[in-house]
Formats: sequence, C-alpha cells, structure tokens
Amino acid sequence: MLVTNAAVAVLTMLCIIGTGVLAARLGYIDDDMEKKLSRLTLHFSAPCLLFMSCRTFLSRELMEELGFALFAPALSILLGYGAAMAVAKIFRIPKENHGLFCVMFSMSNIIFIGMPICLMIFGEQALPLIAAYFPFNTILFWTIGAMGIAADANMKIKPGLATLKNVFSPPLVGAMLGAVFALSGWGLPEFMADAMRYIGNITTPVACILVGCTISHMGRGVLKLTREGSLTLLGRFLITPLIAFGICSLFGTTPFISQVFVTVAAMPVMSQSMLLARAYGANHKLAAQMIAVTTLLGILYVPLLMFVLERV
Repeated sequence: MLVTNAAVAVLTMLCIIGTGVLAARLGYIDDDMEKKLSRLTLHFSAPCLLFMSCRTFLSRELMEELGFALFAPALSILLGYGAAMAVAKIFRIPKENHGLFCVMFSMSNIIFIGMPICLMIFGEQALPLIAAYFPFNTILFWTIGAMGIAADANMKIKPGLATLKNVFSPPLVGAMLGAVFALSGWGLPEFMADAMRYIGNITTPVACILVGCTISHMGRGVLKLTREGSLTLLGRFLITPLIAFGICSLFGTTPFISQVFVTVAAMPVMSQSMLLARAYGANHKLAAQMIAVTTLLGILYVPLLMFVLERV
C-alpha cells in the first residue's frame, strides 16, 4: 500500500514540478515571482495548513502515545549532525565547506518537499507528526547549523533576537497555535476554518512548482558531484534515515509514527541552506546544486524507501 501511494505521489509531484520547469523556461515565472511565491507559501499557505492539520488531528491521546518519542526528531538530527562531523573529518572535507556539509547531511527540507510527500503518501494524519519534527529541524538549523555555515566564511554569530525571529517562523507559529486550539478544545468559526483550509491547500502545488523553477536554473552540470556532494547523498538517503529508524525503534513508536519520521528524515537538503550560505559568503553554489540533486533523486527514492519501511 505504501509503495503504491509513494509511486502515485512521485508521479503527481513530477508532473507539478515539470509544470514549474516549463513555466520558468517559458518566462512565466521569473526570479522576482519565485521569491513572492516562496513568501506566499512560507507566510500564508503553510501556516494555515499546519494550523488546520494540528487543530484537526492533534489530540491528547496522540501526545500520550508519542511520549518521550516526541524528542526522537531532535535526537536523530543531532546524531545525524554528529555523524556528518565524523564523515567530514574522515574524508577531509575542506574547512570552507565543513559547516554547510554538516547541515546538508543532517537536516531536511520539510515545508517544500517533506510535507507534500507525506501528505500524498500518509494523508493528513501525518501532519501533526511533521509539525512535531519541524520545530527541532528549524531550531537546530538556525542555531548550530547557522553557526557552522558562518564559520565556513570565518564569521562568528551569536544567538540573539534575529535567531529567535528566524526560529519562530510563520509555519512554526501556525503549528503551535493549531496545537493550542486542539489541546484546549477551542472552536473556530466555520467560515474562517474553511478559508484557512483553502489557503493551506495551495501549499503542495506551489511548493512543487517552486522546486521545478529551481531545477530549471541548474543546467546540465548539476549532476557533476564533488566529494561533498556524493557524501551528502549518503547522509540524506541512508545514514540519517537509519539513525531516525534506530531512535524510533528505541522509543518503541508505532509503525505509522516511525514511517513518517523516517520519511521526513530522508527528505532533500534544506532550501534555507543556500540562502544562508549566500548571506554569509559561504559556498552557496554547492548548496544550490545539492538542493536540486537531492530533490530530483529524493523524489525518485521515495518508493524504494516505502518498500523497505513496509517490510521492517
């Protein structure tokens, strides 16, 4: 069942991504529109989707069922980051790419890829689990991840108000508010709930179109991987999912929870890594390449991952 859902999800996403590639090539979506669509997704549709999903599917029973497993995402990311540091040392990753490599190796693209894929495969019941994974991924990216990328460019940053603002992004706030409404039993006017549901529903197609636009800019040389790129693929699609699976097994989570957490752990490189690398003067070209490569290969990898998860 999971494999069938994954195959359908992959074909669906490839069609929408292809639309994004075509729209970018034809000039219907330029760089300015890409930025605006990205902001629309991050500031409006994704927060609405996470709010409504948490409000609808999050419950005290689910929280009790998760228990300490609620911290499984944080542990898997931290252990993945530690594994990345070890791999970087063993394979002598250049100092100027060290922090970026660790981020690409251990942290997932949740909003633009992870959430759409999990929605198509597992349904809306998976969204509260994605919302549980998302804060840890965001917090660790904007703290140890950001400091590592800054160090690549010989910069030092200290956590402050700017970091706090980045951590409490609109999608995270939407998920948190949805959890508050769900656990408190607060209601919402029907017209407002319907409006937020409609707005949230545009997240998946817009996110996939933006992925297509990114891929269209990369050109034929995108698959010429450096050593850092090859090792990033190993981390994204093998080591990090295995760590997530091991931690879920340790906590004794249900198969459904394990499948969602492992799937999110195996998602492509975070899109914010390129923006942060560019802002700090680090290797943003490497980040852009690996976002495109892991997105293309990651979508094709999903059915294989589902095949394995159904049998373990």
